[in-house]
Amino acid sequence: MATHCYIKKLKLHNFRSHSNFELESDDSSVVITGENGIGKTNILEAISLLAKSNGMKKAKASEIQNRFSNEDWVVHYDFFNGTDFNSIGIAKSFDKKLIQIDGKTQSSYSSLYKISNVIWLIPQMDYVLLNSPSDRLKFLDRIVSLFEENYTCCYMKYRKAKHERSKLLRENILNKNWFSSLENIMAVNAVSILHMRSSVLKILQDTIDNHSSKLFPKASLKFSSQLTLDDTAEYFQNRLKENREKDSLTGRVTLGVHNDNFRVFCQKRNLPINLCSTGEQKLLLLSIILSSVKARCIHYNKAPLLLLDDIMSHLDKHYRKALIEEVLSIQCQTWITDVNQDNFNSYLDSFKFFELLSK
Repeated sequence: MATHCYIKKLKLHNFRSHSNFELESDDSSVVITGENGIGKTNILEAISLLAKSNGMKKAKASEIQNRFSNEDWVVHYDFFNGTDFNSIGIAKSFDKKLIQIDGKTQSSYSSLYKISNVIWLIPQMDYVLLNSPSDRLKFLDRIVSLFEENYTCCYMKYRKAKHERSKLLRENILNKNWFSSLENIMAVNAVSILHMRSSVLKILQDTIDNHSSKLFPKASLKFSSQLTLDDTAEYFQNRLKENREKDSLTGRVTLGVHNDNFRVFCQKRNLPINLCSTGEQKLLLLSIILSSVKARCIHYNKAPLLLLDDIMSHLDKHYRKALIEEVLSIQCQTWITDVNQDNFNSYLDSFKFFELLSK
C-alpha cells in the first residue's frame, strides 16, 4: 500500500469568503457540501496553494483577500508529507505570498514543492485538452511536477532565461557573454525538462494501459518536441546561438521545449480528443487525472492530494459510482465539493462530510 499525503487540519483566516474557517479531517477523504456560491471551491483553492504559488485559480495574493476585512489572509495546514508532519503557513504579506514551514520563513516555493503534492480537476479545466498547445503543455507540466520535485525549478529557470534572451534581442543589446550565459541556462534546463516530460509520460501511459479503471475510457498520450532525447545541452546551446538573428526578427524564441506538443487520443477509437463527444472528452480528462494519481502510487509509493470541484454534476449515476470506487481504491486523500450529500449515500463511512451553511 502506498503512503499518502494528507491534511489533518485546515484553517482559513480572511481567505476569500471565509473570515474564519476550520476543518479537522485527520487522514480521511473529505466531501464538502452546500449551496452554490457559499465558498466550497474557495476551500479547495486554499489547499491548491500547497502545489502552486497562484493555486488552481491563478489568483494574485491581493485577489484572495476577504473583501470585508483589511487584515491579511492566512491559511494554515497540519500536513502529513508521507513521512513526517509539517506545520505549514501561507499568508499574504505586502501583496505577496509568505510561506512558513515548521516556523521557518521560506525564500521561495521550492521547499514546499519537495514535501507537498496536489493535483486537481475543476470546471474551468473542461476544455484544457482542446485549447491551445500551450494550455495542453501547462496541463502536462502540472502532472510532471507531481513526479519530479525539481521540475518546476528547472522550468522556471528556463522560462526566465528565455524571457531575458528575447528582451536582449528586441532591444538589440549585442552582448555575446550575456547571450552565452542565458543560452547555457536554457540549454541545460531544456534537456532536463525534455527527459522528465518523456519519463513521466512513459510512466503515465503504462499506468493507463495496464492499471487504470476499465470503467473509464483510456487515453493515448502523444508527445513531440523540436529536440530529441539524444540532444545534448551543448548541441541545443549552439542551435540557440545560430538562431539569434532569426529570433531577433520574430521577437520570440523559435526553438525550445516551450514549443513541445502534447496531444490526447481516445484509445478505443483512435480519435483525437477534439473529435470525441463532450462526454468522452470530460471522461478522458478525468481518467488522465486519476491515472496520474495511481501512477505516482505505483512508481513512487506515495499518493498526492486530489481535489475534485463540482465533479459529480458532470457524471451520470454509473460514472459517479465508478469515480468513488476508484478514489477509494487508490486510497489518496481526496477533497470533493458537491451541492448535497445524496451522491455519497452508499459511502457514508468512507468520507468525512462537512456542510457549509449560509450565514
